[in-house]
Amino acid sequence: MTFLDKIKCWFTQPHPAPDAPAEPPAAPTLSASMRPVAGLIAKVRRRNSVDALSADMCHYSGFVREVALERAAELRSPDLLPAIVDRLNDWVPQVRQRAQALVLDWLPLLDADAAIPLLATVQHLRVARRTDHSAWLQAFEQAVVAQVGADRIAAAVSGGDAIVARTCYRLLAEHGLVDPATLVRLGLSNGMDIVLAHKAAESLVRLSADDREALGRLALRSHFGMVRASALRSLLSDGTETHRTLATDMLADPNSWVRLVANSWLERHGIDSGPLFAARLVAPDSAIAVLRACLMGLAEAGKRDHVDLVLRMTMHPSARVRSHAFSAWRQLAPGDKDHIAQRVLADESPRVRKAVLTLSRKHGAFVPADVALSLLRERGDVDLMLRYVQSEPWHHLALIAELETASRSDAALRERLRHELIAWIDNSRLHYTRPTDGLRARLAQPDAKADLLALLGGGDARVREIVSQLDSM
Repeated sequence: MTFLDKIKCWFTQPHPAPDAPAEPPAAPTLSASMRPVAGLIAKVRRRNSVDALSADMCHYSGFVREVALERAAELRSPDLLPAIVDRLNDWVPQVRQRAQALVLDWLPLLDADAAIPLLATVQHLRVARRTDHSAWLQAFEQAVVAQVGADRIAAAVSGGDAIVARTCYRLLAEHGLVDPATLVRLGLSNGMDIVLAHKAAESLVRLSADDREALGRLALRSHFGMVRASALRSLLSDGTETHRTLATDMLADPNSWVRLVANSWLERHGIDSGPLFAARLVAPDSAIAVLRACLMGLAEAGKRDHVDLVLRMTMHPSARVRSHAFSAWRQLAPGDKDHIAQRVLADESPRVRKAVLTLSRKHGAFVPADVALSLLRERGDVDLMLRYVQSEPWHHLALIAELETASRSDAALRERLRHELIAWIDNSRLHYTRPTDGLRARLAQPDAKADLLALLGGGDARVREIVSQLDSM
């Protein structure tokens, strides 16, 4: 007799009638581990509250959880289904099996609006390691398909819930509920899920030529670059000359993967993409997005014979175009990086000037701090001035002193200077360089020391440290 059978015996033993007194039957001996929950099990058997019974299904004792599932089977309240689903991967085998049986038993009671989301809810069991749920999942999914029908499952692919959409898409494919072309169309119709749309685009190669052409063109309108790249690869897979126009058009796509697919196809067919990019760049009606894409396309394709055209684009009226032109210039002529960084610093757009930080820190471009600060002073770009010299401590300190006067009428700037000065002092023992003669002369000026002390305020304990640093230069 199992422990659960003993408990059942304990609570279901008939009582003697009053007119026939008899010795009560001997109670079964319960293990010490079961005695604390014996009373609770009796209560669970009489539960009518959904909330209380749901809580019982989370009890630490497997006996309580199993009895709670038995009581749920008697009540048959759909509100208990979420709690039952939570027990599908329970660590006690008997509880898991009871929950699995209940879900399958209750499935016919659910309409499509409840059954289809339940498909997604149980998908975590595919990666559960406690036991192999594959057989149960297969039985469950087959039951849902039989109950709901292909039309409702297909409609759910276009829904807003990504997990539901992906699950229904997989069911349509695995069970052959729709033809391949319809399956791809359904996947592409979900414009919110890149995973589903990309899977559909990758399936284009398995379609007939006519379906691939029609649905591939549909996929090219996706706002996901990877989807467009997969679709273009499929459309160009037959290698016919009729696709030259398509490949040429897609050179101007904003996504680098799409441009790579188009450029690779053209190059394989002996067509130099450089002049095609250049033609778009000089065309008077080219949109800003096309200009940016073609600049990056030239750089990605390594078309160094078009550097002069890229240089001209660094003077384009649009800051976004100039930014891409500087980036393309750096890729095509990496040896010009120092000159490029200086040109970037002189640009009128803060967006473009900010790129100097990437040029210097990531690509090793160098512009002397004095030159960079002179260019940025002309633009009044205080933020970039401070950021640019943070890696050069003595230039940084001199700039903080220089900006103190301007900060007297700018509370935000003054607070920033104070924080940067405090950080400079706290890290001063890590500084391994000495100031140049010019910086030493500037910082030795009485006004410079007074400005720095004014930022700190008389009560700051760091005053002595900054005075010591200035005196020991």
